[in-house]
Amino acid sequence: MGGTVSAALRLGTWLSLFFRSDPLWVQGAPPSLEWWEVPALSDVRRMFDTVPWDGIPGGAVRVIAAQGEYEPASFVLRSDRMRENVRLSVSDLTQEDGHRLSADRIDLRVVKVWYQNGNAWHSYFADPGSILVPELLLHDENLIRVDRESRANYARLDEPSGPRYVWISAPRELDTGFDPFTAPFADASTLQPVTLLPGEFKQLWLTVQIPPEAKPGLYRGEIVVSGDDPLRVLIPLLVRVLPFELPLPRSYFDLDRPFLVTLMGAWPPVPLDHPAMRPILRNLRAHNVLHLDMACRVNMPEEEIAGRAALVKEMGFETRPVFLGWLSWVGAHDGTPLTFDELMSVRRETVRWRQLCERLFGHTEGIVGLGDEQGAAWVAKTRPIWRLVHEQGLRSELAGHRHYLVKAGHMLDVYPAAVSPSDLLETRPWNAVGHTWMSFYANQHTGVENPAFVRRQHGLLGYLSDFSMVNNYEFAYGPWNDWVQDLYKPMVLAYPTCQGLVDTLAWEGFREAIDDIRYATLLKTLAQAALRSGDLDRIYAGRKALLWLALVNGATADLNAVRLEMIRYILLLRKGLENGG
Repeated sequence: MGGTVSAALRLGTWLSLFFRSDPLWVQGAPPSLEWWEVPALSDVRRMFDTVPWDGIPGGAVRVIAAQGEYEPASFVLRSDRMRENVRLSVSDLTQEDGHRLSADRIDLRVVKVWYQNGNAWHSYFADPGSILVPELLLHDENLIRVDRESRANYARLDEPSGPRYVWISAPRELDTGFDPFTAPFADASTLQPVTLLPGEFKQLWLTVQIPPEAKPGLYRGEIVVSGDDPLRVLIPLLVRVLPFELPLPRSYFDLDRPFLVTLMGAWPPVPLDHPAMRPILRNLRAHNVLHLDMACRVNMPEEEIAGRAALVKEMGFETRPVFLGWLSWVGAHDGTPLTFDELMSVRRETVRWRQLCERLFGHTEGIVGLGDEQGAAWVAKTRPIWRLVHEQGLRSELAGHRHYLVKAGHMLDVYPAAVSPSDLLETRPWNAVGHTWMSFYANQHTGVENPAFVRRQHGLLGYLSDFSMVNNYEFAYGPWNDWVQDLYKPMVLAYPTCQGLVDTLAWEGFREAIDDIRYATLLKTLAQAALRSGDLDRIYAGRKALLWLALVNGATADLNAVRLEMIRYILLLRKGLENGG
């Protein structure tokens, strides 16, 4: 307990340094409406009756972010009486010298509590029971209707004849015919009025997108809460913009090695011209999916492959290396040797992949996969295929288990491993060879809705264990019904609509996970520059920063405190290097 209190005090001290001149003010706040600033990414499952013990009553909503970064914040409201049509908006934020951060850079949403299967907050395994879980981040809380009496969820379809609700928590034996990509089903573009029920807590969410060119410093504004009755509450909003941008992530053990970020199954299952396609890709990139898998097969129509490649480039995904897709299957799922004809068909296909990669991206660093979780005999017999891949300058990919190391460790370039992100011993031999990007998957899969867990799992936990990639299974495009599968619950990080994606707490946790790695990358880069400076004081400062990071326990550390401490070291190192010329 003492350690927890100490960490909380240190965190509070750091926040006071960043916001030491901040006023806490309330204008016209009636005692019948209360608010708490709460941690955006928390293990707490915030329900209607969850007292925000970890929040600050009447506290300013505070954000610290780098230039160009997306950063979340959250607060909870409670009214002592029924309030309908409660409206929330955000003012422009300004610095003392007049520099402005426009309100259109701040996205307000409500955290929707709805029914999910009994394991939803903790696991990806299915459970026939149902519990209420805070998950969806909605602009219109009425897009999903929750019936607490019947323990059911309903989706609103906005049809020409008027709104109609369809049951989306039916047992798997019943097919209600709900297809979010084709139904008239989409969230609003901005926050709509919310309802506050007497005595119940409601969590609100905001995401600040800092422009890359934003002037560093403290910006002040307010969140305005108003209603049809004489209600007007001004919640202070304070945004500290840091004097730097975050780099793309690099591997902890080797700053020369890019850290790849992708997710299995993330290519949208809709035609290229579908209205949801570009919004989905834009959302993926904004949530730090950096290397989107195009999920192509070489026998696809060439215009489809070229169209996917054009979208990958248009939306700003990284393309070196680039995840192209899959080789065609040949042979049996065992150790039966491949025939000459089978190998020649693979050779023709690898030549074709090389030609496509060169024409579409100007290089041959395309990643192609074959198989999944294969046995040792299959891996051994498939080594000639990986040789054919490498002869064309391409990269090989295979997801699976530990026996890959001894059977083909020298030939696999991309290896999603069915291990834990905390397992440093798994990464060590692969990194000793040095050519393979390695990620965890399956321990756990996606589907866990606790955002703090998702952040830790996909962020510093694996990074500090010397994984060089995030590539978990999977980014599932639905279903919206959590009871349609037997063994596993749907592994949904963000839910599809006919116009894009509905974000979730877990999806925000994923973005913060990768941002943690980007902060750590910047810290290590500056520390290495300090070591090369030749000045003893700067060398010591760099060593201290590297030592501190090496002592961070990715499994147990308070990630909010770690983020603040990384910022402190970054600012100190920047100052030392600037003073040193």
